Amino acid sequence: MDLNVTVSLTVLSVLIVAANLFVVSLVCLKRVPRTYTNWLTVSLAVSDILTGGILFPMLVIGLAHIVADCLLTMILLWGVANICALTYDRYVAITKPLHYTYRIPEIFKKTIIAVWLFPTIYGLLPLFWRADRSKTIHLVYLVCLEFVGVITPYIFMTIAYIRIFKAVRQGLASRNKLDCTMKQINKRRHISSDAQVAKLFFIISVAFLISWMPIIYMTTAVSVFGRFDIVPTVLPIISLYTVAIASLVNPFVYGFLKPDFRVVTRNICRNNNRVVAMSKTPKQACQVKTDRHTNRREEPPQQPSINSERESY
Repeated sequence: MDLNVTVSLTVLSVLIVAANLFVVSLVCLKRVPRTYTNWLTVSLAVSDILTGGILFPMLVIGLAHIVADCLLTMILLWGVANICALTYDRYVAITKPLHYTYRIPEIFKKTIIAVWLFPTIYGLLPLFWRADRSKTIHLVYLVCLEFVGVITPYIFMTIAYIRIFKAVRQGLASRNKLDCTMKQINKRRHISSDAQVAKLFFIISVAFLISWMPIIYMTTAVSVFGRFDIVPTVLPIISLYTVAIASLVNPFVYGFLKPDFRVVTRNICRNNNRVVAMSKTPKQACQVKTDRHTNRREEPPQQPSINSERESY
């Protein structure tokens, strides 16, 4: 791997881990509410941390090819599973708000376990046949990975988001027809907030799919169809950067677009600005006092005027 690529991927890995740890710390330290949506956001951030903290260092160092392929599969499926869980969370919250209060708490722990367990098991399956690409079972494995692990979940997510945005549009239209009482205004604000969060996770899901498309394309072309000639030589390097940028952008999307994260991020920035301003103020005050003291020393002593002498007499 080229030195410039190695250095840039190392820097991106550090930034990915730091930015996503910031998101995790906001929830764990109770800086933002510990809602089910935010815990699922933490789960997605942890998968991004593993991308920057384990996958890219392994690729940079050049460890075993089989282990890297298994980890790459697990990280892909962890991301898809977490995004599916977030989509279902928003789907129930917006289309069936009365069911949300008991449905999501009932399945939350099972969802977290499934999101991490099944992708891990599926990613480790090639170890049973030593990831031998010449075997038919490996070809079946890759085809199932693409259709069951990527294409099918995104079909369901697309349908879910279409219903979510349709429900939001209908809800806002019905609120506009009602009297503008405080209760109705609060309900409209709640619908708008849910719609904003749904748009946020829709953007994340689309960005995730786009970032992994080069790797999915290379896997399909090379491992499934055996067509090395249709894969550009620069595409493997580009695929690493697309995955890295997606994992780095996610925490900034949470911090600046998700309403509760945005408020906390804004407060942290304001507090930091106040600390910097307060640290500069004593220095400026001391500088002003020093300037005044030096000016007094440089001023010549004033001679008493004639009029003041006459008045004294």
